[in-house]
Amino acid sequence: MLKRTEVFLEEEIEEQELIDQVSSFYKNECYIYAIIPDYEEELFITLSSKFNSVKTISLSRLFKWDTGELGYVKDLNKQFINEFYLRSTTMDYIVFSETDMTEHLSELNRCDDFYKLFELNEIPHITIGPDGQWLNVMEYV
Repeated sequence: MLKRTEVFLEEEIEEQELIDQVSSFYKNECYIYAIIPDYEEELFITLSSKFNSVKTISLSRLFKWDTGELGYVKDLNKQFINEFYLRSTTMDYIVFSETDMTEHLSELNRCDDFYKLFELNEIPHITIGPDGQWLNVMEYV
C-alpha cells in the first residue's frame, strides 16, 4: 500500500535545509535518477563523471530531436540534491531514492514511464512538487 506524504518547503530554502529534509528519510547515500535534457549543458559539466548515463530518451512524442540522458548519480554525501532541486522547474523527471534501481533503467523506453518504473516496483522515492514548493515522499507499507 502506498503512503504519500507532502513535505512543504520554505520559498527560499537553504541548501543545507533541503539536504536535511531528504536526509530525514534517507540516512545513507541517495540515488538521484533523472532524465537530463540536452539543453542542461551546465548540469552535465557540474556533474562531470558522477552522472552515469544509461541511454538517450525522447522527451516528446512529437519531436524526436528533443532528447535527454536517462541516468543516475549515486550521491554518497548528498552533494548534488540541491543542483537537481534548483533545476526542477525546467526538468520534469527527477527522483531521489535510497534504493538501487540502476538495472531497471534500461527497461525504460518512454519518458512517460519514468515515474511508473518506481511505482510498479514499489520503490520508496521522493519527487519534487510543482515550482519546488514541496517534496512528495512515496513509501510502501
